Amino acid sequence: MRNNMNINKACRYYLFRDKDIILNIIVCMIIVLGFSFLLYKNVFESKSTSYVLLMLYVLIVGLTQITANSMIINLTVKDKLNKRIEFIIASGINIKNIIRAYTIEMWRISSILPFFLFFFTYYLYDFKKDFKWIVGIYISTVIMLYFEILFLNIFSLSRKNFKFFKNLVFFGTTLFIYIVGSFSNKILNLLDKYDVNLIYLIVGINIILLLTFGIFSIINLARINNESIINKEGTWS
Repeated sequence: MRNNMNINKACRYYLFRDKDIILNIIVCMIIVLGFSFLLYKNVFESKSTSYVLLMLYVLIVGLTQITANSMIINLTVKDKLNKRIEFIIASGINIKNIIRAYTIEMWRISSILPFFLFFFTYYLYDFKKDFKWIVGIYISTVIMLYFEILFLNIFSLSRKNFKFFKNLVFFGTTLFIYIVGSFSNKILNLLDKYDVNLIYLIVGINIILLLTFGIFSIINLARINNESIINKEGTWS
């Protein structure tokens, strides 16, 4: 137990002192403040409630992924490349405990700004929806993102080409934000055409992704062991 607490503490210490991670947090903070300012100025007054809700969802997912992805690359991947993770394992700590500790700290830190984004948005904008559904979207999104970060941490340790992994994660996140942001009106019109409730759709997507990431994470975490990580070689090329 004490070793696990030390890992968490060391993880937080490193993450809050990495320049790339700090830069990502600052960029995300600017986005949160910018979106909140637009809400305060009633810029989205002409937009529908569904539009604001969709943008809120995309930003929560996007900002969490941007921050968490940076942490995975700058901590988990670097630990493997620098063989620092082998040194930690050699001290008698199980790789499963390392992965869990890294994941929970990354999740906690990357969820701070999205929480403030959710809080400011709900305070500044009248969704005219039942409060429990808005909170339900937020909670299901946050839980889903935890399992996604856990999955990516496990997945990153099994890769041979870490540069490809970094590009895959980065462009995948960017593409998601771009597509939903650029085609938000078309997406909402399509949902209206088929009378699909956006709230139910988002919660449904979260549950499906949560189960997908959760099942894959549990299965792969059960299979992983210290020896498999030590024997796995990775390169940055």
